[in-house]
Amino acid sequence: MNGQRNYSGRQILTFFLKLLFVGGLLYFLVQKGFISLNDTRRAFTQWDKLLPAVIAMGANAFLGALRWQWLLKAQGIELKWGRTLQLTFVGNFFNIALPGAVSGDFVKAFYVGKETQGRKSRAFGTILFDRVAGLSALAIVSAGALSIGFNDFKGTILLHGLRFVISSAAVMVILFYSYLFLVREHQDPLLYLFRSFEKRLPKAGSLTRIYESIRHYHNHRWVVIKVLVLSIFIHIVVGWSCMNFAQALGDQNIPSLATYVVVPLGLLVTAIPIMPAGVGTGHAAFLYLFQLMGSQRGADVFTLLALFNLCVGAVGGLVYLRFRSREPEAIPSPS
Repeated sequence: MNGQRNYSGRQILTFFLKLLFVGGLLYFLVQKGFISLNDTRRAFTQWDKLLPAVIAMGANAFLGALRWQWLLKAQGIELKWGRTLQLTFVGNFFNIALPGAVSGDFVKAFYVGKETQGRKSRAFGTILFDRVAGLSALAIVSAGALSIGFNDFKGTILLHGLRFVISSAAVMVILFYSYLFLVREHQDPLLYLFRSFEKRLPKAGSLTRIYESIRHYHNHRWVVIKVLVLSIFIHIVVGWSCMNFAQALGDQNIPSLATYVVVPLGLLVTAIPIMPAGVGTGHAAFLYLFQLMGSQRGADVFTLLALFNLCVGAVGGLVYLRFRSREPEAIPSPS
């Protein structure tokens, strides 16, 4: 797709409204003392807590690339490890360069689709399933920790509603994988609906192909289990890192199990495409969720998390610039 994107007046207005909303939100949090620059600066002196967390989070980028490569191989797509890692970092760059935590997925899909002529739908399916596995792991980690450490939370009116949402998400994960593993292709009503819709609207055939690529993992159950276990491990690492961030900020009494409940929920909020890296909305979500377990440092924890993601994204930007000159086509907009 060549040429530069033309932005309409409505898009520009929407962006400035989002910017105004996030700016106002951050100003409110700073004025109320929920975001403390002094505490954040002090955290950078606590290297015994900060450095292990940063190293662990950095390793997650490589584990994410490994997870995606497993999914690619299951589809018969032999993408070299170096290229898989390269596209993973490029995806991380666009996750912070564009609003929302899924923007990088569109970029990865664009490039891997170019490199797998005739199998674009399968390539897109791997990225979609990679995202599904990540979200599934978020629900599993949060629900598992909540079932063990519910008493670590302070009582609020919304707490029981939150518990219901987390439990429902875990049930949906179980239903999804049960459907994937147990329902055969010739018995799949969703596949029948997709194919019927394709007959009426041939242009929708790409949706059928993508769904078929997801169904393909029915025959690769061991790969799916490995991917899911690795995704759970990745989110446990993120939760442990955020707990270290909180301790570096001076909150030494943060309950461990409760951290694994609230961090996945906060990360889900950052997927809402308002500002890059979830700035503003992520701060508010982490503040509220950490308050449920008696901590006032949730927004500052997210600041450290966002700073780390910005650094990883910057590395991805350098990777992108390195091969961008050899890729003359511009990246299409994910919107």
